[in-house]
Amino acid sequence: MLNLRPIWIFALLLSLSGCGGGGGSSSSNSATAYQPSSKELAQICAKENPLAVNALTATRQGVLADEKKWVKAYMSERYLWYKDIPNLNSEDSRYNASSNGALDVWTSLLNYFSDSKTPLKTALGTLVDKFSFMIDTVSWNSFVESNLRGYGFMLKRSTNAGLKVITVAYVYPNTPAKSAGLMRGDQILGIDGASLNDTSAQAIATFNEGLTPTQAAPHTFQILRAGATLNVSMQAANITLQQVESKVLNIGTKKLGYLLFNSHVPGAESYLIEAMTQFKQQGVTELVVDLRYNGGGYLAIANALAYSVAGSTKAQGKVFELTRFSDKRSSENYAMNFRNTGLNNQAYPSLGIAKIYVLVTGGTCSASESFINGLRGVDVEVELIGSTTCGKPYGFYPQDNCGITYAAMEMEGVNAKGEGGFSDGMMPQCTAIDDLSLPLGDVSEGMLSIAVKRIQGQSCTQAAGLVISSDGLSGMALRDQSELIRPDWQTNKWLQVKP
Repeated sequence: MLNLRPIWIFALLLSLSGCGGGGGSSSSNSATAYQPSSKELAQICAKENPLAVNALTATRQGVLADEKKWVKAYMSERYLWYKDIPNLNSEDSRYNASSNGALDVWTSLLNYFSDSKTPLKTALGTLVDKFSFMIDTVSWNSFVESNLRGYGFMLKRSTNAGLKVITVAYVYPNTPAKSAGLMRGDQILGIDGASLNDTSAQAIATFNEGLTPTQAAPHTFQILRAGATLNVSMQAANITLQQVESKVLNIGTKKLGYLLFNSHVPGAESYLIEAMTQFKQQGVTELVVDLRYNGGGYLAIANALAYSVAGSTKAQGKVFELTRFSDKRSSENYAMNFRNTGLNNQAYPSLGIAKIYVLVTGGTCSASESFINGLRGVDVEVELIGSTTCGKPYGFYPQDNCGITYAAMEMEGVNAKGEGGFSDGMMPQCTAIDDLSLPLGDVSEGMLSIAVKRIQGQSCTQAAGLVISSDGLSGMALRDQSELIRPDWQTNKWLQVKP
């Protein structure tokens, strides 16, 4: 299988750039999954394509030109901005790349797919389509199931005095990182003797191998914690990530439910239902949903969770998200009504909470934004605390061809009031930084403490003043200056493919 890991991780260490978002539908009115205009175009794979063995349906041997023909048909039929696809010469050398004298199918298709996206830019000068991507199907399916080989932590990157800084943002339960005692707020100074800020090729290679190992071996992380340096040894393992944690807090006479939710993937559903059921049983009247690191996933899960929050009285029979395709596919537009069941038809409880507080950052994307927008569409008040979200109102049906999963943006969504278009992100009502110095769920942690103070009746300014000085707030950008380390393809909204 093609190993893409060194490519993106090397880029993040040198450039420190990146983003975060995802969604799915279980509506009986949802559009059907993509079918090529000619079945003869699908799953005809170049013999040089090593990923074809992982295709989801039977393949036939062909040549690279056959795979490019399929991409062209796929984009023409499914792409939201199909009218703006550039006219490409498929014989161009960029689309027939070679490596070490052999045909490089992945690079050729990546160039062809990327160049097929709209070149249009927004008024702010950013690309209209920053979201469409392709990834090998095995990696995609592992991501969807939250199964991966790794340590079980989330990292954020930033710069300080021109130097790169990598900080542990979250440690998943029951993972090697948790067992090794790694903590939120730990800074990774180096791995196996290679410093993060050493730009030599050997140091970069050593650091990358330690951060995302290709071999089964322990690695020693040099950690800075509370001013002290220590070494932590860990070995990556095959793990399943638990995407939900929850607790009930007593705030005076009120009961506050705190829900940490990191990804809209199937494995999260049982934990979500358990948490919301606990909140209902304990009489929770206030709710904080922590989506600061939630890049998205299946829209069906966002729908069911939103129903649980809003309750049957407000949500039953109402539109959660109106899905709009391109003008050539207007017959596929459909209203996704609120449902109390998610992907696996498991029922979520009905809480009926009138106002919730959602903790957000630039890592809050797509299906998470749909959750917020959908609730606002049925008059549930949603107050955002944190920094501006990433802004991904688009979605797609994942489509495999020859062991590569393609995700061209196919639709955009609006709520029951017709509100949407948040491509520049959703701005918070209370601006706050992501406080990495305290554990998530700690009532003293910066963003959660503001939510608690808001529940107690304080203004945003008063609440923020308790965790950050007025000088620190002065002129503070609405964009979080630190970013999650994760590839952009993990931050999109996708729709459930109907059988």
